[in-house]
Amino acid sequence: MKTRTSNFLSLIFRTIRNGLVMVFPIIFIGSFSVLAVYFPIPAYQKFIQSFLGGTIQNLLFLIQLATLGLLPVYMAISINLSYTNSTEEGQRFISKLASLLSVITSFFILAGIFSDGFNLKQMGGQGLFSALLTGVFGSLLYQKFERLFRKIKNDSGTFIEGADSIFNSSIQVILPYLCTVFVFLIFNYLIMVIFKVSGIEEMFIKIFSMLFSKMQRSYASGFLFILITSILWCFGIHGNKVLDKVAVDLFQTILPTQIVSKTFIDTFVHIGGTGTLLGLLIAILIFGRTNNSKKLAKFAAAPVVFNISELMVFGFPVICNPYLIIPFILVPEVCYSFTYLMAKINFLPQVVNEVNWTVPVFLSGYIATGSVRAIFVQLINIVISVAIYTPFVLIYEKKYMNKLSNSMDLLVKILKHSEETTEPVTLTECEGNEGRLAKHLVNDLKENLSKGFEEVPSLNENSLLMKYQPQFDNKGKCIGAESLLRWNHNEYGIVYPPLVVHLAKESTRLYELETLIIEKSVKDSVEMRNVFGNSFKLSVNMTVSTLNDKRILPFLKELTEKYPFKAGSVCIEITEETALETTEETAALMNEIREMGYIFALDDFSMGHTSLQYLQYNQFDMVKLDGNLVKSLLGNERTKEIINSIVYLSKSLNFRVLAEFVETTDQKNALESIGVKLYQGYLYSPAIDKKALLKMKA
Repeated sequence: MKTRTSNFLSLIFRTIRNGLVMVFPIIFIGSFSVLAVYFPIPAYQKFIQSFLGGTIQNLLFLIQLATLGLLPVYMAISINLSYTNSTEEGQRFISKLASLLSVITSFFILAGIFSDGFNLKQMGGQGLFSALLTGVFGSLLYQKFERLFRKIKNDSGTFIEGADSIFNSSIQVILPYLCTVFVFLIFNYLIMVIFKVSGIEEMFIKIFSMLFSKMQRSYASGFLFILITSILWCFGIHGNKVLDKVAVDLFQTILPTQIVSKTFIDTFVHIGGTGTLLGLLIAILIFGRTNNSKKLAKFAAAPVVFNISELMVFGFPVICNPYLIIPFILVPEVCYSFTYLMAKINFLPQVVNEVNWTVPVFLSGYIATGSVRAIFVQLINIVISVAIYTPFVLIYEKKYMNKLSNSMDLLVKILKHSEETTEPVTLTECEGNEGRLAKHLVNDLKENLSKGFEEVPSLNENSLLMKYQPQFDNKGKCIGAESLLRWNHNEYGIVYPPLVVHLAKESTRLYELETLIIEKSVKDSVEMRNVFGNSFKLSVNMTVSTLNDKRILPFLKELTEKYPFKAGSVCIEITEETALETTEETAALMNEIREMGYIFALDDFSMGHTSLQYLQYNQFDMVKLDGNLVKSLLGNERTKEIINSIVYLSKSLNFRVLAEFVETTDQKNALESIGVKLYQGYLYSPAIDKKALLKMKA
């Protein structure tokens, strides 16, 4: 029972978080539209209000209304989609659509959109909780009802003969839709009758207005006001809107005999918005360990400086985040109490001027009090907030990283399954954390491609590295090496190399990645040849798609002019995981590249699309035995015969044979007895950096 409850809560939190991530573009645009509307410079405000009759201001208001103003609607939709995608039920199109429609209808009912006093402009502030409630529980109820009626249908055999499948599917979702909407209809009706309100949001406003109606302005009432505001925000209820009447009636006017006022709270407590989120933003930027968090903090920095917190509240997210609820509630109260104490002992002067809530920290403190001491108090509050938020951020990121690590394992598993079955897969289109992780990796890879390779991995940054696995002959002489890409990710360590290549291919950056590898290899080959001698050959992989790219010929020609490598010292390995066309045109292309001084090797020979036609049309200088042949050599006589045949062909067609994945002396001896005299594998060395490779020269 405990496990089931835990799984359910995990599903709810995951659903809400994923739903918020889906509406992040709307929140991003909306937050900056709010900043553009309320940017606290008088000359700017005068300009947008007067230019073209206020057209700019009206357009900004329209953007704000269409984004944050309708945010609850978008949230209800995204949370529903998140829920149906996270569960086994509701995966059919008609069922998904009916579930979505039931949630939207339920949201409109719960938000009181059809009541006489409803104002669409208040939707953004007063519909968030309704969106969360209907998005999660509307989706859950629909699936419960759908499952129930599907069972009844199966028992009764309900089916309309002659109707098409879409019509029958639509008929089957009517009852689940009606039942879900009916539940919310009854729930909202009870709220309306009992509390005499139009919806649940108005109920909260009424309850908290009554709570504060008999209170006087004091430390206690201010403490309670901040506490309730923060708690409501934690659950997706716009606390500032709910308590707006309280803020106006109880705290709006600045009284000379009272410390607490709305300006006092906005200026010294809500620094960066509700929850004192400037402290959270700084904690992430300084102590955060994940790129995602830091990128979000950078996105949110400008709005937060002007106390617009939506990007942090919804983007991080803070709401419904069990790891951040405690500091989100605690930090404002600690800052409030400290500031009140400073005012009580007369260190902080009385607030005498009202300040717009968008005025940035320090400037707001000085304007409110006319004293630099206010700036000092604000600075201490920021330090306090950072100190409290930091350990919670680290705990949250640790849990988040564990989830992403699991997602990385699953992502690699998906790719390996695709490699084994040859079934195509698009990782960036996978659902759930795996798809998001793939997109995240694609963005990081794009940044690294622009920076190029590094010789030493950076501690806190992602790094593209080049490793080289040495190749030896049967006398133990290092006769070459293979260039191998390694991507050191600061969050996941070394990323599975085929995953890097696959993501580059999905993001249409495979050519960019491969040419970067080729240029680095050609450049390093010059230094390696000077150390190991003219017979040393450096191999570099190239996919068939890059080989067939029209840009490759001029690129390779440019490298021959840029780096003075000896003809025959750079070997291009063509992988045969993708079919190489065995045509005279391909042979001509390869011959043209060979004339530039490059030679060719055929990688993983004997598996996949291997064909003797490759050797007929394309004059390969080397064939690399597939690792599976080498691994099975000692226990399989047929494998020995296959390798023996390849060696026989090599003598008649004049190409060399190199065995990869040579890990034991017995394997090496068996290969040598057959006639394979070139080796690459852990028996000799793993992939190492250039500096270590150069030291191998005796």
